[in-house]
Amino acid sequence: MERRKYVINQSPARSMQGSRFLLLLLTAVCCFSCGPQIIEGRPPFISIAGMSLADDVLSTEFNVRNQNGVQMTIDRIDIAVTVNGVGLARKSGNFNLVVGANSAEHVNVGEPATGERLALLESLENGEVNSLPFDLRGKVHTVEDGDLDFAQKGYLYPVPGKPGNFRSTVTQAQGLQRDEKI
Repeated sequence: MERRKYVINQSPARSMQGSRFLLLLLTAVCCFSCGPQIIEGRPPFISIAGMSLADDVLSTEFNVRNQNGVQMTIDRIDIAVTVNGVGLARKSGNFNLVVGANSAEHVNVGEPATGERLALLESLENGEVNSLPFDLRGKVHTVEDGDLDFAQKGYLYPVPGKPGNFRSTVTQAQGLQRDEKI
């Protein structure tokens, strides 16, 4: 009896096609798993962009930075800046602000500077103190994520050559750490 041998004959072109497909599949999996992920649900980083005192009116400009990869629609805001327990600036109530993904907008607040508020700023402007430590705390309500809290600490300084103008530096902020380690 003759034994028949069955040999699978696979052409080299077909083998190369299979290898290319596996390489393409592996590349696609790597690209999707290592690609950028959209950040959502983080509170905005709200900072003091500048303060000015003129005619006993304190004007504060807040920078509202969206840290998310998607648009943020703020419909209610509550921001409070205190220095040594004294309320310096505040914005509270319904609001209509749309901040694009990874971008920033400005919010301006004007309030009378009287009493302790005025005394603190005048002591800074006159050089009686080098800086004023501040706490900035608040909450925003967004259509997308609901209530988001934020907080930071920093210092106010006079702007050299610009009487009645102040700037800030942030030394500690809530919610600004990276999720992943580089």
